[in-house]
Amino acid sequence: MDFILLGATLIFFGLCLALFSRYILTAHRGAAIMIKYLAFIMLTVTYAANASKPQSVPTMDIHKIKPSELLIGPYSYFVPPYSYYYFHHIDKLDFKLDWIRRAGNIYPLKEPTNSFTTNYTYKKHTYTLNEYMKRNAVTGFLVLKDNQIIYERYFHGADQHSRFLTNSVGKSITSTLVGIAIEDGKIKSVDDPVIKYLPELNASGFNRVTLKQALEMATGLALTYNPYDPHSSTQQFHTAVLTGVPSFTNLLKSLKANPKIKPGTLFDYENENTQALGLVIEKAVGMPFNEYLQEKIWKKIGAQSDAFLYRAKAQRDQPAYGVLSATLRDYGRFGLMIMNGGSLGGNRVVGPSWIKEAATPAKFAKPADENEGLGYGYQWWIYTDNNDRIFKALGIFGQIIYINPTKHIVIIETSAWQKPEDDMKWAESSKVMDAIVATVSR
Repeated sequence: MDFILLGATLIFFGLCLALFSRYILTAHRGAAIMIKYLAFIMLTVTYAANASKPQSVPTMDIHKIKPSELLIGPYSYFVPPYSYYYFHHIDKLDFKLDWIRRAGNIYPLKEPTNSFTTNYTYKKHTYTLNEYMKRNAVTGFLVLKDNQIIYERYFHGADQHSRFLTNSVGKSITSTLVGIAIEDGKIKSVDDPVIKYLPELNASGFNRVTLKQALEMATGLALTYNPYDPHSSTQQFHTAVLTGVPSFTNLLKSLKANPKIKPGTLFDYENENTQALGLVIEKAVGMPFNEYLQEKIWKKIGAQSDAFLYRAKAQRDQPAYGVLSATLRDYGRFGLMIMNGGSLGGNRVVGPSWIKEAATPAKFAKPADENEGLGYGYQWWIYTDNNDRIFKALGIFGQIIYINPTKHIVIIETSAWQKPEDDMKWAESSKVMDAIVATVSR
């Protein structure tokens, strides 16, 4: 493929040179046009090289990233071309890492026995699985049928040992830890007020919010998530992420209630809600967030590798809103545990009643996409119009844990999209996963 791409680029180069000569010989503007076209050709050649074999990205100074441009600016580990590398090399940046260690026996996954492919149709066009990977800047893709690996591919320099940042996929893991803490007797109920565990938030908008309302993203806080608006609350959160100031606790203390919105009545997806749940877990169990995750999930699912969370070195609070980096196969093991009702390899992680409750969409939360029929439960996205009881953990820039309990299929996708949210790419991902399930289930 590299030779084909190179040949096409050279042909294009030759055609442009012929065009240049014509302009140079016939007009004074020829020199300016030549410069314009040469710049375009250089960009085309660079893009072609990156598309066929992405190059390593030079060291990035995170202290030079503007909080207002964290998700959209030209200089950020969240944005291509940097994200092609840093989405599986976050540990190469100047962050503090909170490690989640594996222990004990590795839960075995059976290696693929046959090659796998399928076609899918999106917007009246039929594509192959390989075309999907290229169209959507996929960095890793894993398909499991129970513990059998059906398909596993890596791109952009990643491999089986890479730890992939999955952004808000981690919210579903935080939700699972809430269920575990309830079963451990550390948290009494999802109906408990947040301030029962975090009295320091008594003067904030959280003083009228329950854990259930935080789980369902219905806290009624005066927040405005918009990465494109430098005046939104998103920038304050990103400042805490990049600089550690304010601490997440102090940030939550500063939040106000929206007097027009009663908690539990309106869906509003915000990082602050999940971060509050993480702080509640720490207070309730008397243990750092990463250690509780390590003891209660990572050691019990038979993880093959250590994982980690990242935060600014000056950030005193551990992040719980979605910054986990782990291998694709370990995300797969987590997905299998959830698919199997909270147990894996004879180890119980959380009870099936919690999984059922967490994967039930809240009645007030309207589907995020009417065409997809997605609702929201306890930090899980849920298909509301299918018989397979499908639900997903989703993260910006195309991170997915897809769980189909009826067909016993788990799919993991990590990607490096150009934009944090892209409705067309989310829709296409659903089409390809439906096609994969149909093919595997034949």
